[in-house]
Amino acid sequence: MELNNVDPGGRNPDHVVKHSKGISSKLYSDTRLMLRSIVILDKTTSNFTKIGIPIILIVYLARGFANGVFIPYSMTYVIDGLKNQDNKLFQGGVVLLITTALVFVVTEIAQMIYFKKLTRGIASMKRYIIDRIKREGVYEDPEDLVGKISSDVDFVVWNVNAVLTTLLPNLFTAITALYTIYSFAPSIGFIATASVTPYVLYAEIYSRRVEMYRAQERKMYAQSIVYIKNIVYGESVNGDLDKTLETWEYSINKILWIDRFYFAAGLATWFSSMGLIAVLAGREVTMGKLGLGVLSGILYATLTTHSGMLNAMWALCIQGQTATTLKRILNYLESSGDTRGYNVLRQLVLVRAKKSVL
Repeated sequence: MELNNVDPGGRNPDHVVKHSKGISSKLYSDTRLMLRSIVILDKTTSNFTKIGIPIILIVYLARGFANGVFIPYSMTYVIDGLKNQDNKLFQGGVVLLITTALVFVVTEIAQMIYFKKLTRGIASMKRYIIDRIKREGVYEDPEDLVGKISSDVDFVVWNVNAVLTTLLPNLFTAITALYTIYSFAPSIGFIATASVTPYVLYAEIYSRRVEMYRAQERKMYAQSIVYIKNIVYGESVNGDLDKTLETWEYSINKILWIDRFYFAAGLATWFSSMGLIAVLAGREVTMGKLGLGVLSGILYATLTTHSGMLNAMWALCIQGQTATTLKRILNYLESSGDTRGYNVLRQLVLVRAKKSVL
């Protein structure tokens, strides 16, 4: 949680987020908060969960199936068709590739309905916050409040979108690709499943580390907007812009280092697992248990599985950053009369703030 009367240039982010000694999963608590943010979008944007979410689910289920099943099997059919001079099998592989292309084109167009709901949600949230300020006045640091309205609302909504549009397609693709590996060789399927589990651990570590720095970065960013505006208009600056920018730079660099940890660990897991599965599947080929076409399908499906899991868990990392910013604007998305149902959300965040592990 954040305090208003602190040194804006202080580099110690502990004043922004309190530490606690719980043992609950950060990914789990952030996911609960993210689901509640979707409820907010539904309250401010008509039929977001009835129309927008179903569309995006259908889109990414279709894409996941096409990417995780159609493409590996098309490669198998094309290679085996050429090897065995089976024209029908070869044509079947080509048809699967064309079908995959059609799936991606149609689903890309269908997403426009969902994106229009998102942009409407941003405008509606800002109107709601401004209307509330007009009724109740400003009861916090005005400099931070400007950043919350002008930047944090956009940050939250677009990051909710980033989580949904990154998590769903990649997770669905990884699951279907794993299914494809099992269909080719169950023993290799078990190994492939075990090899993708470390990504969950990396995302958990990332989420625990990034929240404190993202909270401070958002606060410094909000203050810098006001300071720069005052300088441009020749007004007095109630603060130290240089120190604020220095602290912002410190926080964002910390976030970038944590990003590098996730991707370095993830890529190491990805390619070492690919090498292991290539060796094991290659032995099956030399023993005559698998054909070359099946081997190519397994390797492509393994590549797709790891790529999907790396990116799906990255979506949960983004979620960890979004949870921090969402808490900054909750006071203004909560109705005092509970006419919009935001008090339930606020209570969840207060409980979650006490239990989260950073």
